[in-house]
Amino acid sequence: MKIIDLSWPLGPDMPLFPGDPPVAYAPMGSLEAEGYLSHLASLPAHSGTHVDAPAHVLRGGAFLADLPLSRFAGPGAVLDVRARPGLPVTEADLLPHLQWLRAQAPAFALLRTGDAERWGQPGYFSGGAHLTPEAALLLAGQGLSGIGLDAASADAHGSRHMPAHRALLGAGLLLVENLRGLEQPPPAGFTFLCLPVLGLDGSPVRAAALVPGNMPAFSAGGAS
Repeated sequence: MKIIDLSWPLGPDMPLFPGDPPVAYAPMGSLEAEGYLSHLASLPAHSGTHVDAPAHVLRGGAFLADLPLSRFAGPGAVLDVRARPGLPVTEADLLPHLQWLRAQAPAFALLRTGDAERWGQPGYFSGGAHLTPEAALLLAGQGLSGIGLDAASADAHGSRHMPAHRALLGAGLLLVENLRGLEQPPPAGFTFLCLPVLGLDGSPVRAAALVPGNMPAFSAGGAS
């Protein structure tokens, strides 16, 4: 089995959503004084590659701790929607993929927008790819367990109502943002993992694709 890391590394100086406090590490114990090495880590719950729970935008919504661990793993499929990098993913962008997606019956649909190539660059968070409300509603009706994308947010930067988040999380789906490496797994036939560290409204995850040993990794994800 091949394990493909789909997460950005966490650490000080990593790119973060504008206004979020930085990730910080502070020593708590040293080998010389205490006989062990230990650190205190401080970070926003939605740092880097992370999963959103319904409680992120819905009053009374479930927190990650309320969900069984099985919700964070399942068959994955990659949809290549890079036709218009940095622009909204629309219903029209998704429709050509739906018949194929339904045939694969994945738990997680991972959208390869191409924004991962802009990670760390100006405008990644403020002008990146996202879902239109209609596209989010379309995905919310596909019987999925979750949606992932290699962009900063399912909604446009500055959106107050966050319609894509509300459509997806309101339908009971998980939402994984800031993925990377979606060109590496095959379009389908792999297991997607996004195990949370925290039980809050969101949590960093170590996202990965588990590809069976007899299935080669691909150089380009998605299907047409």
